[in-house]
Amino acid sequence: MKIAIYKTLDGKDLKVEYDENAPCIVCGLPVGGASMGGTVVCPACDCGVYRDNTKITMREMLDKKLLRKKAKEIYENK
Repeated sequence: MKIAIYKTLDGKDLKVEYDENAPCIVCGLPVGGASMGGTVVCPACDCGVYRDNTKITMREMLDKKLLRKKAKEIYENK
C-alpha cells in the first residue's frame, strides 16, 4: 500500500491510501503510482500514452479490448 497526498482547494492535504498493484481502470495494468486523475488510473493512461510513451489513438480509446491488449503487449515486452 502507498499513500498519495493531494492538495484540496482550500490548501489542506488530503491523504489517500491505495494499492499500487490494483489494475488501472483504463488499461488494466497495475497503476504503480498515483496520477493527477487519482489512484485508479495509471499515470501513463492519465496522460493518454502507453507505458512506452506512444500515444493512445482515439480508436484504441473507444475500443477497450484493443487498448488493453496493446497495453499488455507493451508492458510484457519492456
